[in-house]
Parts: sequence; C-alpha cells; structure tokens
Amino acid sequence: MRVVLASDWWPPRLGGIESQMADLAGVLASRGHQVHVLTTTDNPVPIPGVAVERVPLPKIGHLAAPDPRRLRDIANRLEQLTPDVMHAHGMFSSFALGTTVAAHRLGVPSVFTVHSLLRPWPVFLGGCALLRMFANRADVLTAVSAATVRDVARASGRDVVRVPNGVHLADWRTARHAAAGVRLVAVTRLVPKKSPIDLVYALRETVTRLNGADVTMTIAGDGPERSKLECAAAALGVADRLRLLGRCSREQIQSLLGSASLLAHPVRLEAFGLAILEARAAGVPVVAMATGGVPDLVEHRQHGLLAGNRREFYAAVAELAADEGLRRLCADNAARGLDAFDWSNVVIQHEATYARAVDLARRRARGSR
Repeated sequence: MRVVLASDWWPPRLGGIESQMADLAGVLASRGHQVHVLTTTDNPVPIPGVAVERVPLPKIGHLAAPDPRRLRDIANRLEQLTPDVMHAHGMFSSFALGTTVAAHRLGVPSVFTVHSLLRPWPVFLGGCALLRMFANRADVLTAVSAATVRDVARASGRDVVRVPNGVHLADWRTARHAAAGVRLVAVTRLVPKKSPIDLVYALRETVTRLNGADVTMTIAGDGPERSKLECAAAALGVADRLRLLGRCSREQIQSLLGSASLLAHPVRLEAFGLAILEARAAGVPVVAMATGGVPDLVEHRQHGLLAGNRREFYAAVAELAADEGLRRLCADNAARGLDAFDWSNVVIQHEATYARAVDLARRRARGSR
C-alpha cells in the first residue's frame, strides 16, 4: 500500500508519538509498503526506506497554526502523493486534524490515532470538539490503550479500535547485569505533566526505608523541570544519590535498564506508558500509578506495584526496593506475555485498520453516488 503518515510530531522531537510514528514507518517499509511522512517538525530525522517531508506551514510553538485556508495546500499535496490510506496521529496536532479533513474531502481512506487521555474535564470538552468537528471524518478511529479507547469513544460517539504501541522486544531483552546496591531508574521527560518531582520524594522515602543503604536514582530524560528536581534533591538531602542523564538514545536507555533494580514511573495521566513496556521487555520490575493505560501493562505484585496516589507511589517504590524477593518475582514475570506488543504483531493490526478504512471509504463513495 501507499501509506501517508501525518503529524506535527516527529523526531528529533522527543516523545511517545514521535518514537511510535518513526517505528511504524520503518516497520511498514520493511514489509514492502511505500511510506511517506508529512510533518511540520523542523529538520525531521530521515528513516531508511521512508520518504520524510517537512511541510512548511506557519506554526505556533511546535504545532502548525490552525488555519482553514491551508487545507487546500494540504489537499494538493495528498493529491500528488495518491496514497491508498492516510494515517494521522495526535489528538491535539492541528496538522493531523487538517490532513484528516483534507483526506475526507478527497475521498482518501483515513485512520486517525489518539495517543492521549482526554482528562481532566476541560481536556475532555476540547477533545469532544476536535473529534466531532475534525477527527470524526476519518474512516477509522484508533487509540493506544483501553482507557484511551473509552475516552475517545465517549467523546466521539463512535466505535474506536484499540491498537497498542509497539516495541521490538528482541532489542530490549538485553543481558541483565547485577549492580551493587539498589538502582532506581526513571525514563521520562522532565515536564510538569510527567510529575518528575515525585521521583525525588520517592528516592528520599527509599533511602529512609533502607536506613541510608546504597540507593541511587538515575533519570534518563530532560526538560524544564530539571532545575526544580536538583533543588528538591538538595533540600531533601539526596542530591548525591540522584543522577540526571539528560536526553538519552534508545541504546543508552537499554544499557541503563540492564542494571536497574526497578523502574519508577510517577505519571498520573498516562495514556499508554511506553517506558513501562520497554522496562518490562528488559525484565525490570515497575512501580507506577494505577491509572490510564498503565493497568494494560502492569499487574499488581506480578510485574511490580501500582499506586493510587503520590504518597502510595513513594511507599511502593520504597517497598519494592526493600523487598528483594518481590523484586525477583516481578523481574521473572516482567518479560512474559508481551508478544501482543511486539511490532511484528502490532503492524498487522495497523494493516488491518488500513484495510478497514479502505473498505469503509469505498462504501461511502458508493453511497454518495
């Protein structure tokens, strides 16, 4: 098939949508599809076997400026590419929404994927408006977790297909090597919505629980909250136990997980939890919040511990750090039962949604005659 992927988000920008789109593009190309990426990201990273094109639209920050007058330009580019299906990503990507409207006007089969929870209430209302005005013109709506499917179905009034995020499981099954002491690890952007400050408090709780034993926390990721974390660590007396690595490559994260005692993931509104999936694939126990898409990935006391609030999260990190037997049990279970998330299976689900979109678009065209 000739597949166009469209979104404001693409590497070198960091985030789950960016990494998933890049992986999807590469896997589709490896299966013989012709893949063309349209993005507004500056200096987009090329992918072997994939055409990656920056669309020079006016932007507000990192997103294309909402401007209905640009729909004709987008439609003209889609006409030139003659895709069999157009796949847009990102509930709050104005470019993704615009390409969906343009595809509908041209009669191009389309899929729209939501990677976000529509919470709290103001976000849900905004999602309702965007879905019903724009994204609902896609032939198929998909979302990445059971919780996201429920949110999008409620907001759109339509059936929504769950297609999870994917990983190349073999790449994450790196050799585990024991490290001295307890090594807490987090992989997250240091932005307020990811609650990174809770990692510092969890570190302090763990140090207290283990009576000052050899405990460290290493955080892979960067963002505007970095200085706040450094100040909090100094105030709480754990600055010498906190390592902030900044932005890390996928290979660096794999190496980091190889010696991790557990992954701490404090995000309270997580649509999926790609870092959790990667940690499990690497055989690392997880402590996370029991909200959003996380319960799709973590069974309490089987793959790690789930917490209901911030204080429970701090206590859960300390408990798992202190209980070597529970850590060993969760580590043994972590990498099991993940085949549904391997790209070899996830891409088949994407292909099925494309086939469904093509079929629905044909029916719509016949019905309009």
